Amino acid sequence: MYISSCLFVSNLLSLRNSGDDMEEGKLSKDWPHEWIKRIRSRPIRRGPAKRMRQIDLAKRVGVDPRTVQQWENGDRLPSVGNLKLIIQAFWEEGLFLEINPSQEAEQLWLAVKRFSEARSATGREFPDFDAAWFATLAVTEVMGTDSTREVKTASSASVSATIHLPRLAFHFVGRNQAKVDLVERLRVHSLVSIVGSGGIGKTSLAAEVASSLIDMYPDGVWMFEFGVIHESHDLGQLLLATLGIQNQASQTDLQAVMDSIADRKMLFIFDNCEHLIDAIAATAESLLSVAPELTILATSREPFNIAGEWVYRIPPLSYPGDDRSLQELHEQELLAFEAVQLFLERARIAVPQFQPTLTALKRIGAICKKVEGIPLAIELAVARMNMLTLEQIEERLASLLSLLTAGKRTAAPRHQTLRSTIDWSYNLLSGKERLLLRRLSVFAGGFTLEAAEDVCICEPGMPDHEDRIIREDMLDLLSGLVNKSLVSTEIGEDYGRIRYFMLQTIKEYAGEKLREDSNERKQYVLSERHALFYIQCLVREEPKFRTRDREACIEAVRRDYTNLRSALQWSYANPQAHSHGLHMVSKLYWFWLHEGRLTEGLFWLKRFLDSSNDVNLAVLNGAKALHGQGVIQFIQGNIEGAMNAATRSVELARHLQDKSLLASCLRLSAFLHIKMQHIEEAEMLVQQSVDIARSAEDSWNLASSLHAYGRLRMEQQNYDEATIFLKESVQLFESVHDQWEVSGPYECLGYAALKLGDVELSIAYFKKSIVASQIYSGSWVLSRGLEGIGLALYAKNALFEATVLLGAAARGRQNFDAENKPNFPAEYEDAIFALQHTVSDQEFREWWTKGKDMPQTQALAYALEI
Repeated sequence: MYISSCLFVSNLLSLRNSGDDMEEGKLSKDWPHEWIKRIRSRPIRRGPAKRMRQIDLAKRVGVDPRTVQQWENGDRLPSVGNLKLIIQAFWEEGLFLEINPSQEAEQLWLAVKRFSEARSATGREFPDFDAAWFATLAVTEVMGTDSTREVKTASSASVSATIHLPRLAFHFVGRNQAKVDLVERLRVHSLVSIVGSGGIGKTSLAAEVASSLIDMYPDGVWMFEFGVIHESHDLGQLLLATLGIQNQASQTDLQAVMDSIADRKMLFIFDNCEHLIDAIAATAESLLSVAPELTILATSREPFNIAGEWVYRIPPLSYPGDDRSLQELHEQELLAFEAVQLFLERARIAVPQFQPTLTALKRIGAICKKVEGIPLAIELAVARMNMLTLEQIEERLASLLSLLTAGKRTAAPRHQTLRSTIDWSYNLLSGKERLLLRRLSVFAGGFTLEAAEDVCICEPGMPDHEDRIIREDMLDLLSGLVNKSLVSTEIGEDYGRIRYFMLQTIKEYAGEKLREDSNERKQYVLSERHALFYIQCLVREEPKFRTRDREACIEAVRRDYTNLRSALQWSYANPQAHSHGLHMVSKLYWFWLHEGRLTEGLFWLKRFLDSSNDVNLAVLNGAKALHGQGVIQFIQGNIEGAMNAATRSVELARHLQDKSLLASCLRLSAFLHIKMQHIEEAEMLVQQSVDIARSAEDSWNLASSLHAYGRLRMEQQNYDEATIFLKESVQLFESVHDQWEVSGPYECLGYAALKLGDVELSIAYFKKSIVASQIYSGSWVLSRGLEGIGLALYAKNALFEATVLLGAAARGRQNFDAENKPNFPAEYEDAIFALQHTVSDQEFREWWTKGKDMPQTQALAYALEI
């Protein structure tokens, strides 16, 4: 049966007395997370365990324990398949009430169904409870099914990824004592650093140790890969992006992170810290000072050298000590060495038919000794087994190691050995493979075959010699590098996408070789090709921002954002390439807007606009970049800066006679004048914008300008005419399938209906605004929809619900990198003033706090169920 929305809203009133205990079997019908948590926490009636832990339920369902935490915190809802597995696990452990387990299972199902349908942006229906299916569980039990079996689903393979740890490509080998030591130290110390040379296995050891400690950190285990950034000012952005949180305009990025983790028990892995050691050490010190439950496990080539740090210097894998003893060792003695175990583990994958004899094991022991037990060197050696015998590998290693050891006397021995191994692997490549590997070092964060083909082929007209790379060579050459473990692959779902990556050590080595073997002009040309390739990607994707393909477009830009950021850094560092940077930022402001990366976007826009003179700006890219800067400044509340940018962009758009851009720039100016209550100026600007868009038959721009016209009429208190403009705006946005921008006119329609006295219609419009604006992570409009419903409920005298939602909206504004002010401040302030003088101070504070403490997903469900 369905529980009506009226009954659900009535149940929400019980939140006022949420501190009271409920009788067993009378769980709150408000939130699915209460059902899941309460049932899981009951004593187990079947099986040896006393209670089911979150990690136990996670194993049964086949998800990461973090997902169970999110279900029980109200941050997400289980899918249909996962909900069935949850119910099955509860039944098999005897956690449902004995009186009527089917009824309780159905009530849990209905709670999830209600919230899932309320939060669906597409109106997708959640299926009804299948009573016949539940009945089969009892039959299965009678037939003797093992109730303690572990349920595995397709998601089981991605458990490590969903707990924010890298998915190791192979089985972890050895280091048993190291794992024991590190686990013991992490129970005592809040900062532990794994220190060692490159390629010695610091990252994989950290991930292996962390994966065994998930139970200790209920708020998550997170890895921060600092190797992808090169400047200390990017640290905060990396922390925010990895944690999936947004910054306020008034805070530093570090402060936003500190605020979000202050009371949480988490494990952070700071990976590859050596290149920014001072800045990362200071960041670790700051985080630990405000988060007593935080633990940091760092990997670096040198320690932080700060108070409270416990340093673990990772040794090489164990290997035979000298040639004489090696020849005397038996098979089991050889197999006891970790380096030999690693070699054999990788060899079984690379060469499945390989069956080592005692002689082969001794040869492997000799190889492991010569590479001094360094994991990366061993793996690169194994990669050559399809080309060389074990004897040949040992001989070649001996020659290279001897040569390079006699090189830089001041370099660390381990560093010399690793470089020797990479040198050896590099020297085994063909001339074309070497050239390709050097050129691939220009990529950051992965690349596609198409990117490699466009960026790394040789210039047209080059002499036709054997080392020249043409497009037709690329697939075979890249496949060769993948087979030789110098490049790795990531395959998307259903083989829909394949991306390529280089290990950071290989990328750095290839970059050094590029600088050694080419002059500055060639390096410049390669970096310029890289920038131009990703500029063309943006040119293809930009038109999709205003269509039904927006989500796919944003995902495409997100995948290549590390390369785009690298291209921006290169463009800014080379003044002659500033026009490329200006081109990129003119197309990226939409991405920054939708991702909520407003401060980062403004940083890059300002960099390239400030470094461009009037002549350089008098092009389409300059005008669009100025417009983008104005839009972001407007959202952040910098009205003066936004007005300056908008005025200049209008002038340039008129000069360029670009109707689409001019309509957009005029509309931004109109919104700014509305904000400043310059009604006459706004009227003139918005009328021009509408007229230009109509004449150009530009439906998207016309829809946006009609939204501005509707907002203007609302400021003039002409709500009937405002409604006409706003409805046409909605119709036009829907005609071009823009599911995000429609949130703006829906929000204004909500206020117009409220002013006209139709509260129910107002609430319906605000709900549509919320559904549209929750699609993307940068949904800074979302809190405005919550605020609108709160004001409508105040008009209905639903004081508790109104206060809760207004509190939730206040928190929502703080979580986004945008202006922390209500969209309709007069109506907001009137409602807050009246509420504070209608209910007691204690009630107002309790209700307001209840809303502010709600997770975003819970606040959305609350609003949409009203």
